[in-house]
Amino acid sequence: RFAHGDLIFVDPDAEPHHESFVVARLESAQQAIFRQLVIEGPRRFLFPLNERWPDPVVEIDNNATLCGVVVFQGRPV
Repeated sequence: RFAHGDLIFVDPDAEPHHESFVVARLESAQQAIFRQLVIEGPRRFLFPLNERWPDPVVEIDNNATLCGVVVFQGRPV
């Protein structure tokens, strides 16, 4: 759904929901990642947009902080 060069706007105050695109900070990696949030009951997972990514799924527990939700996607003119 996202192509190289797309711009995204991330709202740190937006409430994430199932299948939201989010930016999250992983405590172990000390970096931010862009993933899709999947909620299954009480469990939350981050799925990469690229299915061939080497770390396919990250379960959110105390290892990640959601930094914001993508609220806009577009291409520069």
